[in-house]
Amino acid sequence: MLKGSQARKKAMIKAMQAVAMIVAAHLLSTAGAEAQAAPKTSTANGKVTTRRDVTARSAAAGGGSCDFGVVVTAGDEFTVLTTGLTVFQNKKMVIPIPGWGLNDLIFARTRAAIPAGVSVLRIPYNPAKFPPRDESKDTLKDRLFRDLNAELAGYMREVVKGTNCRHYIQILNSISPIGTSNYTVRGFGILNQDVVLGRRIYLYALAFIRIFDGRDFSVVRQSSALINLHHSLVVQRLLGRQIGGPYRELPAESFPARPEDAADNPALRDGVRALLTESLDKTLPLLLGVRSAASQSDAGER
Repeated sequence: MLKGSQARKKAMIKAMQAVAMIVAAHLLSTAGAEAQAAPKTSTANGKVTTRRDVTARSAAAGGGSCDFGVVVTAGDEFTVLTTGLTVFQNKKMVIPIPGWGLNDLIFARTRAAIPAGVSVLRIPYNPAKFPPRDESKDTLKDRLFRDLNAELAGYMREVVKGTNCRHYIQILNSISPIGTSNYTVRGFGILNQDVVLGRRIYLYALAFIRIFDGRDFSVVRQSSALINLHHSLVVQRLLGRQIGGPYRELPAESFPARPEDAADNPALRDGVRALLTESLDKTLPLLLGVRSAASQSDAGER
């Protein structure tokens, strides 16, 4: 009996020792895993940064984060317009020109104006998702009490939804009156202006630039894209400029006999691209602060 009792005690002691060894091994392995998982710390400029924190920021930066988001809403359309001494002489046709690559050109010139090393995200724009506001249905109260800044901020939030940029740049069409008349031109096109002693032909490329704060979508800076930066558009009109923005006069034979022929006219295409490039290259650096700022444009935009 005594020998049997001693044998059982020895067996229990060995079992308890085995359990203790298993528990100790588990604790050691857990402590080792925690030691490996613990982030290393380093101090720089009085701030403690962990390796885990850096990884988290990098992952967040990959999710649509950037310094500048660029949205091109100018559209690939070319207007062939004739204005006369009477309304019966007025003719207008808007021609699609996707082959001219104006949107790609606008983004390329915008990217070139932003300093190297600054992250830029091109944000696609689908005009079908953002139909223009029908202002004809506005009441007098709507016109008097509309908060245009809030509407613009809400519009841009929808356009850039899913991205996270410090600033957003929008390039859109600009609008200008024709001389002292009640007629206007918008975006890209060619104007045949009948006058008393003949007619004058103008090729124009009117773009407008807005820069938004990415936090509250307030407009930080805005201006028409201009070639002549020495005078405001008001002064330019007083000096006899026919269109507020980049344009050039062409020979009478440059006006297309049929409006639809404009889309396949390389001279018109290259002329618009040249005007657009020069105006963006001169205006964007000013708005971005790369060069000394000039006075902002007072032209309309849409």
